[in-house]
Amino acid sequence: MNENLAVTLGELQAQIYWLHDAEKFTELALAAASIYKNLGYKEKPAETAGQLISEAYQLCDKADLAEQIGNYNQEIQFYEEVKNKLTEVETVLGYQISIARHQMQWWLHFRHQQKLQILRHLFLQHLKAVGWSNLITALKLTYFLMEIGRVHKQRDLETTRHNAIQYWQELLKTKPQQYPYLG
Repeated sequence: MNENLAVTLGELQAQIYWLHDAEKFTELALAAASIYKNLGYKEKPAETAGQLISEAYQLCDKADLAEQIGNYNQEIQFYEEVKNKLTEVETVLGYQISIARHQMQWWLHFRHQQKLQILRHLFLQHLKAVGWSNLITALKLTYFLMEIGRVHKQRDLETTRHNAIQYWQELLKTKPQQYPYLG
């Protein structure tokens, strides 16, 4: 496993969360595209995936606003669109196993602060991507992403970066057929 690659990917992943908070969606798309380029995807699919991920983040924010005003139906509609964008990412990247629904679900539950549901969908997202033979790894990846979310909410950039690097170090050890990361 390449340690430098894990550091690069972890730093880009941490950067995405701050770009999202700053509503810098063009830069977010570029950072997401850089992750996929570093993972070996060709430029065009990586850029398309980055743009779709950026659009998914924007739709997630719209879903949050709908939830805040009590419009449940509109919120769910936006989350369905998020799932559709993430499914497009999987298609562009040639993923064989869909994890988009789990990504969308943990984003929804994160916004609603439903910790058990977050854990469930994070775990399923990782388990589907890395397989039963890497069950312990799927648990570790779930833990790292939970920690990333927890410390990000506390606005702790350095710990977020550290956890993201650990996430990628663990993930890259498995040499997965597809990556469970969709943004």
